[in-house]
Amino acid sequence: MVDLGCGSGRLFRSFLDGGARRILGIDGSAALLERARARVAGDPVLHTAHAEGRIELELGDVVTVARPERFALVVLAGVLSHLDGASAGRRALAAARDLLAPGGALIVDVVGPGGLPTRDLPLSVDWDRAMDGRRVVRSSRIERRPAPDGLRVRYETLTDLQEADGTIARLSARFRLWYPSPAALFSLASEVELEVEATFGSYDLDPLDEVSDRCIAVMRRATATPGRG
Repeated sequence: MVDLGCGSGRLFRSFLDGGARRILGIDGSAALLERARARVAGDPVLHTAHAEGRIELELGDVVTVARPERFALVVLAGVLSHLDGASAGRRALAAARDLLAPGGALIVDVVGPGGLPTRDLPLSVDWDRAMDGRRVVRSSRIERRPAPDGLRVRYETLTDLQEADGTIARLSARFRLWYPSPAALFSLASEVELEVEATFGSYDLDPLDEVSDRCIAVMRRATATPGRG
Protein backbone atom coordinates (compact mmCIF):
# COMPACT_ATOMS: atom_id res chain seq x y z
CA MET A 1 0.00 0.00 0.00
CA VAL A 2 0.97 3.67 -0.43
CA ASP A 3 0.48 6.39 2.18
CA LEU A 4 0.59 9.56 0.07
CA GLY A 5 1.50 12.56 2.20
CA CYS A 6 2.48 10.25 5.04
CA GLY A 7 3.93 13.09 7.14
CA SER A 8 5.43 11.78 10.37
CA GLY A 9 4.07 8.28 9.79
CA ARG A 10 1.24 8.60 12.29
CA LEU A 11 -0.84 5.98 10.43
CA PHE A 12 1.88 3.38 9.88
CA ARG A 13 1.09 1.36 13.00
CA SER A 14 -2.63 1.34 12.20
CA PHE A 15 -1.91 0.12 8.67
CA LEU A 16 0.22 -2.75 9.97
CA ASP A 17 -2.36 -3.62 12.62
CA GLY A 18 -4.95 -3.66 9.85
CA GLY A 19 -3.00 -6.21 7.84
CA ALA A 20 -0.78 -4.18 5.51
CA ARG A 21 2.16 -6.29 4.37
CA ARG A 22 4.15 -3.39 2.95
CA ILE A 23 3.94 0.38 3.39
CA LEU A 24 5.42 2.95 1.04
CA GLY A 25 5.27 6.37 2.68
CA ILE A 26 5.71 9.37 0.38
CA ASP A 27 5.89 12.98 1.52
CA GLY A 28 7.23 16.25 0.15
CA SER A 29 8.75 17.36 3.46
CA ALA A 30 12.20 16.06 4.35
CA ALA A 31 11.68 17.25 7.94
CA LEU A 32 8.47 15.23 8.31
CA LEU A 33 10.14 12.16 6.84
CA GLU A 34 12.87 12.51 9.49
CA ARG A 35 10.13 12.46 12.12
CA ALA A 36 8.69 9.37 10.43
CA ARG A 37 12.07 7.67 10.62
CA ALA A 38 12.30 8.53 14.31
CA ARG A 39 8.81 7.12 14.86
CA VAL A 40 9.75 3.90 13.08
CA ALA A 41 12.96 3.59 15.08
CA GLY A 42 11.15 4.11 18.38
CA ASP A 43 8.28 1.66 17.81
CA PRO A 44 9.27 -2.04 18.07
CA VAL A 45 6.59 -3.16 15.61
CA LEU A 46 7.48 -0.50 13.04
CA HIS A 47 11.20 -1.08 13.57
CA THR A 48 10.82 -4.80 12.87
CA ALA A 49 8.73 -4.15 9.77
CA HIS A 50 11.34 -1.69 8.50
CA ALA A 51 14.16 -4.16 9.15
CA GLU A 52 12.21 -6.72 7.11
CA GLY A 53 11.93 -4.26 4.23
CA ARG A 54 8.19 -3.76 4.68
CA ILE A 55 8.32 0.00 5.35
CA GLU A 56 9.89 2.34 2.81
CA LEU A 57 10.04 6.14 2.93
CA GLU A 58 10.41 8.34 -0.13
CA LEU A 59 10.68 12.09 -0.65
CA GLY A 60 8.20 13.08 -3.35
CA ASP A 61 5.39 15.44 -4.33
CA VAL A 62 1.95 13.85 -4.08
CA VAL A 63 0.84 15.89 -7.09
CA THR A 64 3.49 14.50 -9.45
CA VAL A 65 4.48 11.18 -7.87
CA ALA A 66 4.99 8.31 -10.30
CA ARG A 67 6.12 4.74 -9.63
CA PRO A 68 6.52 1.79 -12.00
CA GLU A 69 4.69 -0.66 -9.71
CA ARG A 70 0.99 -0.67 -8.89
CA PHE A 71 -0.68 -1.06 -5.49
CA ALA A 72 -3.89 -2.56 -4.14
CA LEU A 73 -4.41 0.36 -1.74
CA VAL A 74 -3.51 4.06 -1.88
CA VAL A 75 -4.39 6.45 0.94
CA LEU A 76 -4.68 10.26 0.82
CA ALA A 77 -5.44 11.15 4.44
CA GLY A 78 -5.54 14.82 5.42
CA VAL A 79 -3.54 15.78 2.34
CA LEU A 80 -5.84 17.60 -0.07
CA SER A 81 -6.42 20.46 2.36
CA HIS A 82 -2.75 21.39 2.12
CA LEU A 83 -2.87 21.71 -1.67
CA ASP A 84 -3.60 24.96 -3.44
CA GLY A 85 -7.15 24.32 -4.55
CA ALA A 86 -8.99 22.23 -7.09
CA SER A 87 -6.34 22.18 -9.81
CA ALA A 88 -3.69 20.68 -7.53
CA GLY A 89 -6.30 18.42 -5.95
CA ARG A 90 -7.24 17.07 -9.37
CA ARG A 91 -3.59 16.33 -10.17
CA ALA A 92 -3.10 14.57 -6.82
CA LEU A 93 -6.14 12.37 -7.44
CA ALA A 94 -4.87 11.55 -10.94
CA ALA A 95 -1.43 10.66 -9.58
CA ALA A 96 -3.02 8.45 -6.93
CA ARG A 97 -5.22 6.80 -9.57
CA ASP A 98 -2.16 5.92 -11.66
CA LEU A 99 -0.66 4.06 -8.69
CA LEU A 100 -3.65 1.71 -8.41
CA ALA A 101 -3.46 -1.90 -9.49
CA PRO A 102 -6.51 -3.31 -11.32
CA GLY A 103 -9.29 -3.45 -8.75
CA GLY A 104 -7.28 -1.37 -6.30
CA ALA A 105 -8.85 1.18 -3.97
CA LEU A 106 -8.02 4.81 -3.22
CA ILE A 107 -9.18 6.12 0.16
CA VAL A 108 -9.46 9.89 0.49
CA ASP A 109 -9.99 11.42 3.93
CA VAL A 110 -10.71 15.14 4.33
CA VAL A 111 -12.50 17.31 6.87
CA GLY A 112 -16.27 16.95 6.57
CA PRO A 113 -18.89 19.71 6.50
CA GLY A 114 -19.44 19.54 10.26
CA GLY A 115 -15.76 19.90 11.04
CA LEU A 116 -15.19 23.19 9.24
CA PRO A 117 -14.93 26.55 11.01
CA THR A 118 -18.22 28.40 10.70
CA ARG A 119 -16.88 31.93 11.20
CA ASP A 120 -13.70 33.95 11.26
CA LEU A 121 -11.84 33.79 14.57
CA PRO A 122 -9.93 36.88 15.76
CA LEU A 123 -6.48 36.52 17.25
CA SER A 124 -6.96 34.85 20.62
CA VAL A 125 -4.89 32.88 23.11
CA ASP A 126 -4.98 29.11 22.61
CA TRP A 127 -2.91 28.30 25.68
CA ASP A 128 -0.47 29.79 28.20
CA ARG A 129 1.91 27.43 29.98
CA ALA A 130 5.40 27.02 31.42
CA MET A 131 7.85 25.00 29.35
CA ASP A 132 11.52 24.45 30.22
CA GLY A 133 11.51 27.37 32.61
CA ARG A 134 9.94 29.76 30.12
CA ARG A 135 6.43 31.10 29.75
CA VAL A 136 5.04 30.10 26.37
CA VAL A 137 1.86 31.66 24.98
CA ARG A 138 0.32 30.55 21.70
CA SER A 139 -2.32 32.58 19.90
CA SER A 140 -4.06 31.93 16.61
CA ARG A 141 -6.58 33.38 14.19
CA ILE A 142 -8.61 32.07 11.27
CA GLU A 143 -9.91 33.88 8.21
CA ARG A 144 -12.45 32.07 6.01
CA ARG A 145 -13.25 32.55 2.33
CA PRO A 146 -16.01 30.37 0.84
CA ALA A 147 -15.29 29.40 -2.77
CA PRO A 148 -17.06 27.30 -5.43
CA ASP A 149 -14.60 24.44 -4.84
CA GLY A 150 -14.97 24.46 -1.07
CA LEU A 151 -13.69 26.60 1.78
CA ARG A 152 -10.41 28.53 1.73
CA VAL A 153 -8.91 29.21 5.16
CA ARG A 154 -5.98 31.35 6.21
CA TYR A 155 -4.63 30.12 9.53
CA GLU A 156 -2.00 32.01 11.51
CA THR A 157 -0.31 31.20 14.82
CA LEU A 158 1.89 33.37 17.01
CA THR A 159 4.00 31.77 19.73
CA ASP A 160 5.63 34.01 22.33
CA LEU A 161 8.53 32.60 24.38
CA GLN A 162 9.22 34.71 27.48
CA GLU A 163 12.56 34.24 29.21
CA ALA A 164 13.12 34.71 32.95
CA ASP A 165 14.64 38.16 32.31
CA GLY A 166 11.45 39.30 30.57
CA THR A 167 12.71 39.18 26.98
CA ILE A 168 10.26 37.72 24.48
CA ALA A 169 10.89 35.91 21.21
CA ARG A 170 7.95 35.64 18.82
CA LEU A 171 7.58 32.79 16.34
CA SER A 172 4.94 33.05 13.64
CA ALA A 173 3.53 30.56 11.17
CA ARG A 174 0.98 31.01 8.41
CA PHE A 175 -0.92 28.37 6.47
CA ARG A 176 -3.36 28.52 3.58
CA LEU A 177 -5.75 25.60 3.65
CA TRP A 178 -8.35 24.36 1.18
CA TYR A 179 -11.25 22.22 2.32
CA PRO A 180 -13.11 20.75 -0.67
CA SER A 181 -16.81 20.16 -0.21
CA PRO A 182 -17.96 16.56 -0.73
CA ALA A 183 -19.60 17.61 -4.02
CA ALA A 184 -16.39 19.29 -5.22
CA LEU A 185 -14.30 16.26 -4.21
CA PHE A 186 -16.57 13.84 -6.03
CA SER A 187 -16.61 16.05 -9.11
CA LEU A 188 -12.80 16.11 -9.20
CA ALA A 189 -12.76 12.34 -8.85
CA SER A 190 -15.09 11.99 -11.82
CA GLU A 191 -12.92 14.31 -13.89
CA VAL A 192 -9.92 11.97 -13.47
CA GLU A 193 -12.03 8.85 -14.08
CA LEU A 194 -12.38 7.69 -10.50
CA GLU A 195 -15.67 6.27 -9.25
CA VAL A 196 -16.79 6.85 -5.67
CA GLU A 197 -17.73 3.43 -4.36
CA ALA A 198 -18.60 4.34 -0.76
CA THR A 199 -18.61 7.34 1.57
CA PHE A 200 -18.46 7.70 5.35
CA GLY A 201 -18.76 10.61 7.75
CA SER A 202 -16.54 9.33 10.55
CA TYR A 203 -13.88 6.78 11.40
CA ASP A 204 -16.70 4.69 12.88
CA LEU A 205 -18.15 4.51 9.34
CA ASP A 206 -21.20 6.65 10.07
CA PRO A 207 -23.09 7.93 7.02
CA LEU A 208 -21.78 11.10 5.40
CA ASP A 209 -24.10 14.07 5.90
CA GLU A 210 -24.03 17.83 6.48
CA VAL A 211 -22.90 17.48 10.11
CA SER A 212 -20.18 14.88 9.55
CA ASP A 213 -16.76 15.73 10.95
CA ARG A 214 -15.01 13.72 8.24
CA CYS A 215 -15.57 13.03 4.57
CA ILE A 216 -14.08 9.64 3.74
CA ALA A 217 -14.44 8.28 0.22
CA VAL A 218 -13.48 4.92 -1.23
CA MET A 219 -12.67 5.31 -4.92
CA ARG A 220 -11.69 3.00 -7.75
CA ARG A 221 -10.78 3.47 -11.39
CA ALA A 222 -13.91 4.13 -13.40
CA THR A 223 -15.27 1.15 -15.32
CA ALA A 224 -15.33 1.68 -19.05
CA THR A 225 -18.81 2.20 -20.46
CA PRO A 226 -20.06 1.83 -24.04
CA GLY A 227 -18.80 4.68 -26.14
CA ARG A 228 -15.80 5.32 -23.89
CA GLY A 229 -12.29 4.26 -24.69
